[in-house]
Amino acid sequence: MRRDLKQPVPDTRSHTVESVLAIAKHPIHPMLVTFPIAFLSMVVVTDVLFLWLGAAFWAELSLWLNVGGLGFGLLAGVVGTFDMMSIRVVRRHVSAWNHFIVAVMVLAIATLGVWLRLPDPVAAVWPWGLLSSAVMAGLVGVAGWLGGTLSFRHGVGVYGDEEADAADGPDPDRKPPAE
Repeated sequence: MRRDLKQPVPDTRSHTVESVLAIAKHPIHPMLVTFPIAFLSMVVVTDVLFLWLGAAFWAELSLWLNVGGLGFGLLAGVVGTFDMMSIRVVRRHVSAWNHFIVAVMVLAIATLGVWLRLPDPVAAVWPWGLLSSAVMAGLVGVAGWLGGTLSFRHGVGVYGDEEADAADGPDPDRKPPAE
């Protein structure tokens, strides 16, 4: 589709929405989510390694990755929920609600994984442990994608360069983010 050259180009810069829970303007939620993302996405890898190599170490590692991912995920979820409920503009983003729902699904499957694996990590891997860890890894990817969209596209949980913003001056055509 050809763009009419007389139409103004829309401003694609995002507003920045500072996090309520931050340390020296660094939002806590994005700092915490790196741990559950790493731990929970690796459970499927350690399950496959257990099935391939047969060493009980990998099944036990799956359990501990699942436990650690669930613990850090709950902590990150509390911080993220507090931020979302505290900032009106964030609650207006469809991406924020989608991210919230998928993250709750991840935590539910992580809880299922711990419940399955705790009695006997080795016996739990096939088939239900592997199936739940594969679904969980996919959902972790979706939640991460949506969280990245909130940060990088919509500027949620970030802070801008105040000097550059002051030099640019107020932009009367700039609208607050909403979806």
